[in-house]
Amino acid sequence: MSRDEPFRTDYEFLKGVDYIFVSLDRNLSGEECHELAEKYFETHKGMTLPRQALRVDLRPAFRKPLADVTPKFRAKKKHARWKRRA
Repeated sequence: MSRDEPFRTDYEFLKGVDYIFVSLDRNLSGEECHELAEKYFETHKGMTLPRQALRVDLRPAFRKPLADVTPKFRAKKKHARWKRRA
């Protein structure tokens, strides 16, 4: 099965600290999102402005353990479709 669009998982680590995780093979679990959010928190603080999310592109690490991932980062403006998780 091939898929043209990557899987996207939106995650709010803390209020106002939002991430978009992108992978090729699946959506990430809440636990995986939390671990990655903690790992990249300093990157998030350094790269984003208010009302931006940090897009973490995990596609270069297709089928590798998340601990071995060297992702690509990009700040993204949050869209109206962004859903906050309480």
